[in-house]
Amino acid sequence: MSESIEREKKYLVSGEKAQKLKAISKWKLGVVQWYLQDCSFFDFAKDKNIKNCRVRYMVDETGNEKWIVAFKSELMEGFKRIEEEYEIRPNEALWNNLIRTPVAAKVRYFISEKPAEIVLDEFVELEKPYNVSVKYLVEIETHEDFEIYEKKYELGKGLNYEEFDRYTNKNIAIVSSIPPRLIVEKIRQIMGVSRFKMMRRKDRELPIGKALEIIEKGEYGVLSTFDGEYPYGVPVNYAYKDGIIYIHCAVDGKKLENISKHPKVSFSVIAKSKVLPEKLTTAYESAIAFGSAELVEGVEKRVAIYELVKKYSPQLAEKYKINVPVDGNGEDDECKNTKVIKIVLEHVTGKSRVE
Repeated sequence: MSESIEREKKYLVSGEKAQKLKAISKWKLGVVQWYLQDCSFFDFAKDKNIKNCRVRYMVDETGNEKWIVAFKSELMEGFKRIEEEYEIRPNEALWNNLIRTPVAAKVRYFISEKPAEIVLDEFVELEKPYNVSVKYLVEIETHEDFEIYEKKYELGKGLNYEEFDRYTNKNIAIVSSIPPRLIVEKIRQIMGVSRFKMMRRKDRELPIGKALEIIEKGEYGVLSTFDGEYPYGVPVNYAYKDGIIYIHCAVDGKKLENISKHPKVSFSVIAKSKVLPEKLTTAYESAIAFGSAELVEGVEKRVAIYELVKKYSPQLAEKYKINVPVDGNGEDDECKNTKVIKIVLEHVTGKSRVE
């Protein structure tokens, strides 16, 4: 744990000014920040009776990653704030608590580190605009006179107390439908350290939000697994929920054998397809997801089956609700006669061609 007192100011800058600052920056960092209203699942938060916190993910240009939980005081006189930080490792409890939590993603360019830390934040678009309209924001943190650096970098006088509060990352952040793992992977791509390449045809690339919408609404998808020698693609029914694809299947079979040995899979969905013979092409909308597959049991299996029934046989969904009494494992006889595969999504792309 570390504790410090910040003294900082913020400055809105134009795109032209931002490009000049980028050109003189020393290095950059990919950053995602979530703002939680209930942080009691952290042991150190319980000890201090702390409710609100910020979870920050950071990755540099070499792929080094760090997760930090921070607790900040309100802004005090002299642009001061007290901040406590704890380094953590992500686990399933964290990923689950970050779902649909206010988030802001950005690339931070370091212009100077000593004697003043001066950074330029370039905010990364998610599936909808941020709560405060902003693309570029400069922050100066120093114990010296701010005016020295305002003049040196031609930044103006900066935001006043009221404006400062409005342009805090917490107030900028939005509740995003994009799962936290996918936001992290988007930042890793921008930083050039992702295992997934950027799409070559940018003119046909769909935003992540639209790609997830295609997956969520699709009638069927194609699950691709690998047996060590050949890829194996099979069309399946499925349900999507909060960054997870659920697929039901028989209690044994080739895809289960493949997943047991090679859990990395891909999953594709085609939303629209229309052949344009006069143009020798096809108009389409499609999405491909990549992730790790595993079998689920117990209560999660029952939840998955409910999501599948709700999608394909909504008139029967009430019977499969999790509040219906079942045995101690969350399964009844019907659930025991099927297996459920869960794919935790790590990367998603969408592509389209209009008529």
